[in-house]
Amino acid sequence: MRLTLARLRQHLDLPTAVTAEELSAILTTAGLGPAAVVDLTGSVTGPLVVGRIIEIEELTGFRKPIRYSRVEVGAAEERRIVCGARNFAVGDLVVAALPGTILAGNFAIQARRTYGVISEGMLCSARELGIGDDHSTIVVLAPGTAAAPGDDARKVAGLDDFAVDLPAEVGLPEQ
Repeated sequence: MRLTLARLRQHLDLPTAVTAEELSAILTTAGLGPAAVVDLTGSVTGPLVVGRIIEIEELTGFRKPIRYSRVEVGAAEERRIVCGARNFAVGDLVVAALPGTILAGNFAIQARRTYGVISEGMLCSARELGIGDDHSTIVVLAPGTAAAPGDDARKVAGLDDFAVDLPAEVGLPEQ
């Protein structure tokens, strides 16, 4: 299970300026390690932005439910993005990878035709960002998050920090 430092802080009392090495030692001492510490800075490159869902169109006739969303991304033009996740609603702030982004695992995002429409980016899951294991939902920012459409999403997604790979049996709740 991969958890960002911010997520771990919700469950553990950690020093403010803990280093990756210190964190690994703390987790090992607590019986949760040895834990692999992963630097997330630079793991995603290109235009990764905060987006606001403006409209959702349900595409029908496919094997699984597909949503075609209009997303405000801070630019003069909105983007239309295809997504199979269902955990977001109109008004939500999400993490959007625009064409030119390279996600974790060297996955390049480009505008492309899929499900009969053009998708101009991707709404990202924790696994696609390299911050967790969940791929069934997208990252939806908590209400009140200090972010606006078009802002760089790296900080609010935890990509300006490091993460820890813990054994699945640790049992911290998912995001």
